Amino acid sequence: MDKSAYHLNKQKQPAKTEGKFLYYYPCVEEDKPDVWYNKKAYIVIEVSESEWEALFELDRLEYNNTHKYQRHTKRFSDKDEEELTPKQQQRRINKDIPFNVYANEQMDKEIMLRNLPQQDREILTTMSGDKTQKQAAEELGVTQGFISSALKKANNSADDYIFKTGSQADIVWHCWNKFVNDGEMPYFLDVELEFVLRKLLCDLLPFTHWFYSIGELCRYILTYYLFDNDKVDEEIAEYLNTATEEEKAHYKDYYGGQPPIVGTVYIRLCRETERRKKVGLPDSDKIHTSIYATVELITKRLGLSVEDFLTQRFYPFVAQWRNKRLKQFYKHYSGKKLPE
Repeated sequence: MDKSAYHLNKQKQPAKTEGKFLYYYPCVEEDKPDVWYNKKAYIVIEVSESEWEALFELDRLEYNNTHKYQRHTKRFSDKDEEELTPKQQQRRINKDIPFNVYANEQMDKEIMLRNLPQQDREILTTMSGDKTQKQAAEELGVTQGFISSALKKANNSADDYIFKTGSQADIVWHCWNKFVNDGEMPYFLDVELEFVLRKLLCDLLPFTHWFYSIGELCRYILTYYLFDNDKVDEEIAEYLNTATEEEKAHYKDYYGGQPPIVGTVYIRLCRETERRKKVGLPDSDKIHTSIYATVELITKRLGLSVEDFLTQRFYPFVAQWRNKRLKQFYKHYSGKKLPE
């Protein structure tokens, strides 16, 4: 979740075209951004009011859920606000965000830092003020290469701490936030999640109609993938005992030869969608229409068709990014380079 984009879009800024509004979409420098904000690049597109409402609704749900796992039972009042750092006080100008979100976020960081080795703690503390690796290296009197290596080690220590002490929700949100910010998850879980998604490809489209965002769907799958693996065989047997002949045939055809965890993720997603239907939640194609509308507007600005944008820009970028991660995964676990 890009917080800067969320708060910019929340302002519902009128566009030059009457009846249109501005929507900020995160991008990379190669996409020739319209604006830079907080050192991040954004394409700014004009959308109709209905398009803005659909896009911002997804942003709002994603933003709110990003903070759920940070909230603890302890609550703080505004009188404690003076305990925030200057940077947090500046962020706190937006009163729509509860103070306890910032307080608990800071408390989590302090607890984690206390459990890290001194050098890791020093590196993370130095980098926490939006410093570049070069600036941190100059401040600590070391090379940028040393900072890069130490930062990776410190982040691994932080991952270890979250996985040892966090709840299921803490762990899943930690993984997801790292993926959103860095394009990867701890312990190569993004590579494993991608494997599961590929195996579920034939059934993913119906599932997306029952989740409000791709992020929510990925987090559900990650939760099912990470936890209660000791119940896999039991859940598969129970499903096959109660499934219709058609459901059994489908499971056998698509998941019979897959690792049991993949079949179990499919079963758990089936049960979750059924649960949502029973409690009266409506299905929706908002994910697809919002994504397509955004892509269409971006491609119009770039002077490309949707097909050309996907084939020339998006797919090659994703393929290069994921192949690099796959090579790292293979080398980490095998000690060898991935064969071409």
